[in-house]
Amino acid sequence: MRPTVYGLRVAPGPVLAVLLSVAAASPATVPTAEPGPAAEAAAHAAPPDGVRAAIARVDALWGERDAPGRLDEIRADLAAAERKAPDDYDVLWRLARLDFWMADDSTLPTAERVRLGKLAWEYGDRAAARNPNGVEGWYFAAVGVGTYSLGIGVLKALAQGLEGKFRERLEKAERLDPRFYAGAVYNVWGRFYFKLPWPKYDPRKSERMFIQALTVNPENVRGRLYLAELYSKERHPGEARKLLEQAVAHRPGAYDGPEERRAQARARRLLAELK
Repeated sequence: MRPTVYGLRVAPGPVLAVLLSVAAASPATVPTAEPGPAAEAAAHAAPPDGVRAAIARVDALWGERDAPGRLDEIRADLAAAERKAPDDYDVLWRLARLDFWMADDSTLPTAERVRLGKLAWEYGDRAAARNPNGVEGWYFAAVGVGTYSLGIGVLKALAQGLEGKFRERLEKAERLDPRFYAGAVYNVWGRFYFKLPWPKYDPRKSERMFIQALTVNPENVRGRLYLAELYSKERHPGEARKLLEQAVAHRPGAYDGPEERRAQARARRLLAELK
């Protein structure tokens, strides 16, 4: 008999295996966390000398961004690149990505997360205006709106009409590349339905999106963490615990080491609370 949660049937096969057993530690063949070639098609003039080199250094360091001093180096290179090429698409979306990564740090004060979320939103919008066919600008603008909204409070954000702004940007990112950032688009959709207050809160849609994220990227640590939080909220602690144990047992490096380690740290905290 197929397992059901909240009335949603989970099809047998790879997805069920993801949910009910610990994933293999060997790296899976999944979309890379790095962006695709969309940005390369942006129609803009070649940037001044030094900007391409700065971007190359940023990309080389991005996979080490949780190591001491690396974010300072990345920030310095992007700041220098922005001064030379303030309207360059490749610079703008990387600035949005940096601000979102920093805003996603749960140890920061709320006011700082709000500030950084707004910056990610603004840089993402500027990037999307520069290259509407690039997924990166739309995606990082969307998560910037989301981070900003969570910081000021969901009810206040809804009153300000930010739900529509968030949906517009994430829908455009999904249309351009639904597999972008190794399942992140569906993680964001799932979290959106999870965070909305009643009567907008929708556990079925949230679950469906997290399962889609795990289908796109079976190694998705954040997808397991978020799905576990949903199951815990819906009083399925056993399923939540299994997912968190999988997340903690994961070997970082399958798609984005710093992202995987950050999600694992949160999974450990939640697992300790469940126990």
